[in-house]
Amino acid sequence: MACRKLPPEAQKIFDKYCHNFVMRLKREDAIRMFTSDFNLNEKQAETMFEIYDIDKNGQLSQWEFKQFYTNLGEHAPELFQTFEKLKSEDAGLDFEKTWDILKTVKNTNGNLTEDAELEVFIKAAAGEEKKMDFGKFMNVFCRIKQSRA
Repeated sequence: MACRKLPPEAQKIFDKYCHNFVMRLKREDAIRMFTSDFNLNEKQAETMFEIYDIDKNGQLSQWEFKQFYTNLGEHAPELFQTFEKLKSEDAGLDFEKTWDILKTVKNTNGNLTEDAELEVFIKAAAGEEKKMDFGKFMNVFCRIKQSRA
């Protein structure tokens, strides 16, 4: 069974931004947390908030924060940097480079993703328009990290 609790170091970060024991962060508190504790710039922090405010209520719950922390945590800035390196001149992703990078990402069991599974992840994210923005790129990254293969 998956652990429902945040690791202590993550709980400490989250608790710094909580007010009156409410285990939800208002948008401005979540943005401040992402910039201060995860070294994201303002635009990146807003992107993370938009992605991880899963229920779109304008707040980041402890569960939503756990999703962020489990998937990316301190590696969030690296993911933005990698995405920027992969963008081609037409602002789309260079899929050959994307494949090469994502092929090196290990899942929670420490295994690399099989080519066929990686192809499914990329095709699903890129869709018929064959475009991938940061959110879709991050989705593929997270699916790889969470796969059990």
